[in-house]
Amino acid sequence: MAIDFECSAEKVRLFYKGAYLMDSPRNRKLQVSGSDFLLKLSGTKVEDIPSDISFYIGGVQEFHSSLSALSLDNSERGMRVMMQTNYMNLGAWIKPFSFDEYLLKIESLVEGILPPIKKYYKYDEASLINYVILGLEFFIRNGDLLDIISSRLEGFARAQREAERVLYNQGSSIHTHLARELSFVEGEKIFLEENLTVEFKEVKGGNPVKSIQNLVDEYILAFFNSQGGSVFWGVNDDGIVTSLKLTSKMKDDIRKAVSGKINVIEPPIDPTQIGVFFHKVLNADDGYVLEVNVPQSQSEWLYFNSSGETWVRLNGSKKKLQGAALQDYIVKRIRKDF
Repeated sequence: MAIDFECSAEKVRLFYKGAYLMDSPRNRKLQVSGSDFLLKLSGTKVEDIPSDISFYIGGVQEFHSSLSALSLDNSERGMRVMMQTNYMNLGAWIKPFSFDEYLLKIESLVEGILPPIKKYYKYDEASLINYVILGLEFFIRNGDLLDIISSRLEGFARAQREAERVLYNQGSSIHTHLARELSFVEGEKIFLEENLTVEFKEVKGGNPVKSIQNLVDEYILAFFNSQGGSVFWGVNDDGIVTSLKLTSKMKDDIRKAVSGKINVIEPPIDPTQIGVFFHKVLNADDGYVLEVNVPQSQSEWLYFNSSGETWVRLNGSKKKLQGAALQDYIVKRIRKDF
C-alpha cells in the first residue's frame, strides 16, 4: 500500500489505505516522527508525490539502526533526500586513521550519494564528548521512494565496511588488535587481509573446540616468535565471515584450551599477554569470530611447545622450524639478520 495525496490550493491531505492520515499547508514542511510513518511510504512513487510537498521524518531508528532522520524535499525536477545518521562518538575514535580520512574513503566508494558527506557536530557538556551526525544527500527523479532509501542505506553500510578494510590494510599491521572495535557480518568480507600479522581460519566439522585446541599453540608460537598478530577463527581464506556457532560452555572450553596450551610453552610466558576475544557476528544466531591476539616476543630466543616444536610467520603463513632450518633461523635471529 502507498500513501495517497489529495491536493487543494492551500493544503495537501494524506490518506493511507483510504483512511485520512494528516494534512499540511502546501508551503510548509510536514514534520512527523517514527518509523511507522516511514513504512507507510512503501509503494509510494516519487513521481506521485506533489511537487511542492516536503517532509521531515525523525525518530526512524527502528527502520534502520544507523538512521536517525530523513529530510525529503520534492520539486518538479525530483526529490532531494537527506539521510541523517545516528550520533557518532568522536571521543571513542581510536582507529589508526583519522575520521576525515574515513569519510573521504567512504565518498570514493559509495554510489548515488552527492559529495561531500556533511558533518553536524554536537558537544555534550555533561559528558564532555564530541558527537557528529553525518548527512548523506542524494536526488531521486522517479521510482519507489522507500526502496531507493533502503538501497542507499545498504550501499552506505557496505562503503563503511569497505573503507575500514582498505584503511586498516593501508595502515600499520601493529593495529590489528583494533579489530575488536569493529563488526563482523555473516557472509560478508571483513576489513582485514591475511598478511604477516593476520591469519584467517575457517572451522569445518562439528567440534570447533577440538579444532581450535589442536592448532592454537602453533599460531601463538608463530606470532610470538615473529612480529605478533591475530588469528581469526570463523573467517575463510577469502576474508568472508563463516561464523562459529558457540554456546557459553563452548566459549569457556575454548578459553580453557587456549590457557592450557599457553601454560606449557617453554620458556614460560605471561598468559595475560595473549588476548582471547569472541566477536559477535551480525546476522548469525549464536555466531562468533574467535580472535586470539598475540604480542611480539621481546626475547632474541625462540619459544617452543611441550613437544619441543616451534613455528614462525613467513610470507603470510606459519612455518614449522626443524633441523637445519631451525638452526639457521636461530643464528639469524641472534644476529638480527632477517
